[in-house]
Amino acid sequence: MVDFRPFRGVRYDRAAGSLADLICPPYDVISASEEQELLARNPHNMVRLELAELSGPPPADRYERAAAEFVRMKQEGALKQDEAASYYLLRQRFVVGGVQRERLGLLGALRLEELGGAVLPHEDTAAGPKEDRLALMQATSANFSPIMMLFRDADGRVAQVTSRVAATNPDADFVVEGQGYTIWVISDPEDVKTVHDALESQPTYIADGHHRYETAVGYGKKVGGGADTVLTCLISFDDPGLLILPYYRVVHGLDDQKLGEMRNLLTTLFTAIPAVDPAPAELDAAVANLAQDQVALGIIERGKAPLLLTPADDTVPAPDHSLTPLEQAKSVEANVLQELLFRPVMGDAFPENVAYVHDPVEAARMVDSGEAQIAFFIKGVPADVFEVVVGAGIRLPRKSTYFHPKLPSGLVINPLD
Repeated sequence: MVDFRPFRGVRYDRAAGSLADLICPPYDVISASEEQELLARNPHNMVRLELAELSGPPPADRYERAAAEFVRMKQEGALKQDEAASYYLLRQRFVVGGVQRERLGLLGALRLEELGGAVLPHEDTAAGPKEDRLALMQATSANFSPIMMLFRDADGRVAQVTSRVAATNPDADFVVEGQGYTIWVISDPEDVKTVHDALESQPTYIADGHHRYETAVGYGKKVGGGADTVLTCLISFDDPGLLILPYYRVVHGLDDQKLGEMRNLLTTLFTAIPAVDPAPAELDAAVANLAQDQVALGIIERGKAPLLLTPADDTVPAPDHSLTPLEQAKSVEANVLQELLFRPVMGDAFPENVAYVHDPVEAARMVDSGEAQIAFFIKGVPADVFEVVVGAGIRLPRKSTYFHPKLPSGLVINPLD
């Protein structure tokens, strides 16, 4: 049973400045240079607490410094805690492929439980990021960045509340780098009860934030007491703005023999045709169009014209919604590449020679520069396939999904003390 609670969020006071200058991306997409750029916008920017992704061993005072800044920002009034336990409704407006979209997310405190019950993961995790996030949580006793999860609004009760609230005057409305953010506070007891009760019988699916969720579970066991929740943003599977983009697979560092084996296997498994337009964005669109009812890939090799690949025979499984979840998982392009190409050629150590890139232009640049050898373009996992496969307890290959846009850090903080 899901226990998605309202909570007394800690938020920026208006005197701290514009939220456009105060929020930041999740830690794992912030470089050291971007961290400095964010702090230049406003010294109270959330990156001061969220911290950038580590590129080596952590500085000795990394986490203690963040904790001290958190205390200072509260003492000086830059951050204040809300009086009433609330949910926080977030609308994100963004443009993809020239199309304006918007997506609603509901921020709350999700009661922690082991994965595999009412909280379903879709990929495995690595140890390094969890150690970093645990150290930050232990030092600050707070969640600064929300985990993104999906849910099924079976009877529409949540949508009734959020639609009505979204028609009222917001608490904040601002734009950052062309992307719009609007926030409403939901504290009416009747609305809060409706949302809480509607979600009790629904499972939640982790979209983005596996490392942070597992870290929060470990922290909760260690600390106990009020550390039994994690800051979560729930997005409905039915939201028209839900967008699952792909991570492209970029192969590098293969010797001539392995590269030859890969090319031969591709020739056996797939039929190739030249791409009409070699531009990365157009290749991406062509792959998505071809992959509506079959597996399809795009490949870029240095000095060669980009190709579109479709299965040569039934060795590559075709998507079929009537099949079992396990069989549907086999036709996900990330799985096809992993199990029918990468593992047979490179063995279990294939991740050492595969980079995961969500920008098609960057994937093409890596090949053109000689940094990589082959870039594989795939489509995003359809939301219905994601729900069926993950709902059955099946984990997809690493970096199978890129949920766009990312959720920012700094809209609201979940205090754990």
